[in-house]
Amino acid sequence: MNSLSEFFTNVVSDFARPSILLQLVTLGLTILSWLLLTKLLNLDNRRWPFEKRFKYITTFKKLANGLLLMLMLRGFGLALDHIANVAGLVFFLTDFYGLLLLSRFFIIILMFYAPIAIVSRFDIYVLRPSYLLFGFSSFLSQIYDLPSLLAMPAVVIGGDSISFNDICLIIFGSYFLATGSSLPASGLAWIAAKAFQLSKPALRATELIIKYLIIAIGIISILLIVGVNYTFLAAISGGLSVGLGFGLKEVFSNFISGLWLLVEGSVRPGDVLLLESGTGEDPCEVIELGMRATTLWRDRDNVELVVPNQLFFTQQMVTYSGVRDRHRRGQVLIHAAYRHPPEQVIAILEAVAATIPRILETPAPKGLLLRYDDSAITYAIRYWIEDPMNGIGIASQVGIAIWKSFSSHGIEIPYPQRVLHAEGVPPGYIS
Repeated sequence: MNSLSEFFTNVVSDFARPSILLQLVTLGLTILSWLLLTKLLNLDNRRWPFEKRFKYITTFKKLANGLLLMLMLRGFGLALDHIANVAGLVFFLTDFYGLLLLSRFFIIILMFYAPIAIVSRFDIYVLRPSYLLFGFSSFLSQIYDLPSLLAMPAVVIGGDSISFNDICLIIFGSYFLATGSSLPASGLAWIAAKAFQLSKPALRATELIIKYLIIAIGIISILLIVGVNYTFLAAISGGLSVGLGFGLKEVFSNFISGLWLLVEGSVRPGDVLLLESGTGEDPCEVIELGMRATTLWRDRDNVELVVPNQLFFTQQMVTYSGVRDRHRRGQVLIHAAYRHPPEQVIAILEAVAATIPRILETPAPKGLLLRYDDSAITYAIRYWIEDPMNGIGIASQVGIAIWKSFSSHGIEIPYPQRVLHAEGVPPGYIS
């Protein structure tokens, strides 16, 4: 505790030195001058030479103001060093800001060749926090002996102690492993796909396997660097094995099922399917295939369903967008009175279905006589549609059009009725 109070006292006293104050004032004047220049020059919105010919110029134009700030920081730093011979802090901030600009250049180049979503996550959750951490620690090292601070014991357990350096390594190392493993995993999976001609589902599965391998190896390495012995790691592995056998059995099963689905490719994002428990009238679209669960989107009420991956192996699955195409057959049942010729009713049904815009012309709609019921003949009009997610809406349009056409042609849709013959009742008797 005395060491920490001494550290903060030294930091305050270092900031109060005239040389530091002079550099801070110089930095403030530099930033104010830069703000004025950016408004005058308007580099972001100005048309640059060869901008239409080379698309990279438009992309990198957003870095112009940052490059101007770095040049001004370097110029003011050189002037201060020439006048007062104190510009170490200004030069450090200039070099650090130049490193940030270089990372922006690297990210823009990377977005042309790698998935934008992965690069954006890597930039936001890895690069920016790492630069913030690096800048803060480098700034402290300018005014204080940072290694001695990190070597101080933070937690004492029995005769062993854990230093601030160990705690920082565990916290920040685990964070950067979890957030930064996607980009190298994507690159290694891409190399594996080119070398072994992997399909897209297999590429996705390979990427996830590599990602989790990187995280596992990294965590074990961190624990070994901190000083955790092999016996403790073996105990943790044994505990995890028992946990997988009991409490984490379902989680592990969903994880393995997710890997298998990705490798096999039987379920892919964009597929339209319903499970055995579905009603058959609400097809769902696969939005994302994760390691634990699959996210489905149901059009009827615009909700997302999270389905555990192992459900695809324990229940029957019906897909409307298999390997060949997404075409789906729809059907509408209708009753007509017995007095109407079946040929006339079938012709009306086929003509009505042909007028619906979203019904495919090939195969052509087909009218069928299905069965003779007690009060009417049951007909069906079968047709094909291109998008299974529109099945309910198209069926509604077909039903409305059939009702209008039956009304105009005088086709009766009879009510259910029964004819009763009572024996032993006198003629004309009404009860």
